[in-house]
Amino acid sequence: MAAFDRNRWPPSVGIGGRFAPDSARRAKAKALAGLDEGIKSMPPETLHRIAEAIASQGSAAYTTPSGPVLDLLTKLAEEDDLASFSRAFILLARAAPARAAFVAGAVPAKISNFLIKHRGVKATALIKWTESNPDWTEELKNALRDPDLFVRVVEDFASAIKQGAAAH
Repeated sequence: MAAFDRNRWPPSVGIGGRFAPDSARRAKAKALAGLDEGIKSMPPETLHRIAEAIASQGSAAYTTPSGPVLDLLTKLAEEDDLASFSRAFILLARAAPARAAFVAGAVPAKISNFLIKHRGVKATALIKWTESNPDWTEELKNALRDPDLFVRVVEDFASAIKQGAAAH
């Protein structure tokens, strides 16, 4: 039996009962620590919308249990509120961790639509850029738990796509 190590207690258990790596725990802790400050700066209406979407998960009005949150993320993107988009995801991941991966998987499509509608990116340029940047979806999902980083990553993507289109 391994010796008790108070620095490793309580352990962070990840999906499937595995221990989460220290870097993953640190990233989540950083996101949650910064979340309190971010929530204070959010309009109460936005915070209420996020809470309502999380509470409405599993509603029969949607084809997927995460439908209310996915719908809210779409609306926040349409409102050009990427910081609240990120914070909504963080709150969801905290309230319903089992649904976080599914919702994160939908983020690249939502941001693709956002880039086309709100940043003037041409669909053909986006497709070409995604083909030459196959890790973009992981980079985007990794930034999702940090609102400032998420906004920067999305804006950097928009700039890179436009620059690539201008070069051709």
